[in-house]
Amino acid sequence: MTPGQVFTVAVIGGLAAIVGLALGVGLALGLYLLVARLMDAVEERQEQRRRRRDSDTCRAIFALPTTDHPTE
Repeated sequence: MTPGQVFTVAVIGGLAAIVGLALGVGLALGLYLLVARLMDAVEERQEQRRRRRDSDTCRAIFALPTTDHPTE
């Protein structure tokens, strides 16, 4: 191989490595963002369920039959 051909092959290999690394970083970042959004959605759902349980508890307490206490 001539020095020009060796240089061309080296440049192609270097560019392929750069593109591969960029795709790898992009994939890792995309997966990270996906997992982060899923975790946020799960936490939000758990918070909504906790608030609903608290609300249901309050409604149940208010629905209890109570006697009127005499006023002093």
